[in-house]
Amino acid sequence: MKRNILFLLTGIWSLVLLAKEPVKVYDAVVAADGSGDYTSVQAAIDAVPDGNGQPYLILVKAGTYREHVLIPKGKNHICLVGEGAERVAISDSQVSGGPQAVPVDQGATVVVHANDITFEGISFVNAHGVENQSGPQALALYAKGDRIALNRCAIKSYQDTYRTSNKENGRNYVTRSLILGAVDFIYGNGNAWIEDCTIQVNRKSGGWIVAPKHSPKTRWGYVFSNCTLTADGIPSETSILLGRPWNYEPKTVFLNTRSEITIPAEGWCPHMGGLPQVFAEYNTMDAQGRPLDLSKRIDRYWKLDQKNDTVWCTAKKMLTEEEAAQYTLEAVMGGDDHWQPELLFAPADQPIGYAIFKEGRLTSVVRKLSWRYRKSAYQVKPINRYGCFQESK
Repeated sequence: MKRNILFLLTGIWSLVLLAKEPVKVYDAVVAADGSGDYTSVQAAIDAVPDGNGQPYLILVKAGTYREHVLIPKGKNHICLVGEGAERVAISDSQVSGGPQAVPVDQGATVVVHANDITFEGISFVNAHGVENQSGPQALALYAKGDRIALNRCAIKSYQDTYRTSNKENGRNYVTRSLILGAVDFIYGNGNAWIEDCTIQVNRKSGGWIVAPKHSPKTRWGYVFSNCTLTADGIPSETSILLGRPWNYEPKTVFLNTRSEITIPAEGWCPHMGGLPQVFAEYNTMDAQGRPLDLSKRIDRYWKLDQKNDTVWCTAKKMLTEEEAAQYTLEAVMGGDDHWQPELLFAPADQPIGYAIFKEGRLTSVVRKLSWRYRKSAYQVKPINRYGCFQESK
């Protein structure tokens, strides 16, 4: 009888403990101090099931993770959420040019082969470019796949900082982020919508922001919407061209740009290996919001063909209001599957949990709010179904 009662009490106590055991908000937690499931980002990526078809949420706590990270094909639908770009960095220092060169797949700090990858609150750093402020090619992020989205991130290097999708209509969406570099530091192909971002130049003169190589089948190319061009020190003392045509038939437009730096009157470099279809602007402004004079922007470009003969083209250099209105997030990012990347970072109608911050540091993640977290000492950020934090207004 006593034994039966003991077993019964033991069973009841076990059920009580299970009931109190918290349900995880994130599938995995990465923490450099050992307080999470993994101490490296790559280890957490490796644990994602192959062929994953649902959002797989990975939280990255504060720290600098010195590693090369590869998200291979098949590891889809990963949501990698950091504590904040100023507190979380994935950093490496490999180069893909010069005598120590490795292929860009190995040299980029973070390489994404998979599709449907979401990043928030993380800095991608190639320390070679940032620390030396010189070339050669040193990538921080190579986002090769389709439907790759970044919010409140930072991408930092010097030359070839950020390479976009390797697919002719692959899509990259970047919002409220920092992109740092000086030479061809946003380059590649695919469609990229870069919105409300800070484009920061770390060289006084002689550089180019973009170097695209879009194929004729690429629908939109690069679209910069409501971005700010700036530099350290006195930004107006920094001079940089908007871009040059790396290869094929590139497309780039700048919409409603605020330029604190100096853009030379010609705007673009007339020669590289391609002939642009569109290298154009609409409503470019200076630091005070006054319209810039775009009348001297070039529209003639040239390259050498296989016989070393010069081939010329004319590209659109300014958009009318009607033409600019055609460049919308829905049009550029929607594609054939009607992707809506902005929903990845939208406030949660029904939060899956809450991130608790105190004095700017993440202290805990909880499913439900208790009375203690309603005190003014804490900052509470609801978490949406993709693991992303809702920023305070």
